[in-house]
Amino acid sequence: MAKKEYTPMTREQIFEEKADHYNICYSTICPLREHCLRSLLTSYTPKDRLFVHSINLNNPEMQRADCPQYRDDKPVRMPSGLSSIYYDMPSRIERSIKHHLIAVYSRKRYYEYHNGTRPLTPDVEQYVRQVMINAGWTEEPRFLNYVEEYLW
Repeated sequence: MAKKEYTPMTREQIFEEKADHYNICYSTICPLREHCLRSLLTSYTPKDRLFVHSINLNNPEMQRADCPQYRDDKPVRMPSGLSSIYYDMPSRIERSIKHHLIAVYSRKRYYEYHNGTRPLTPDVEQYVRQVMINAGWTEEPRFLNYVEEYLW
């Protein structure tokens, strides 16, 4: 069976795909709007849609410099694939880490991280590193690869 060719999507293609179901911000006074994904997606919403998911601008926490809904428009470099972190590890530490991560993230999510089908966000990466240290493994983890994606 031949492997499918993967062609990376352009920024515009990603935004068009996300704009259809992502929470969008239509604020014109927000100080963060120039670099916020939610604001940038306003120009990518389908013109034929009657309704869209949007941020409630009447909420007093919105449209401020510390907006909790702000999403940076710069892609983040994230590790992908946990399977290689176990290569040099004793099996007792490997089992401890694996069981702990499955308990926290669920078996399905753990294996998405393990196989590399879902990249590790910065907070998940930091948590994995802390679990490894708590289990007694002090070496730097070696992930399968790294990807650059937006933090939605």
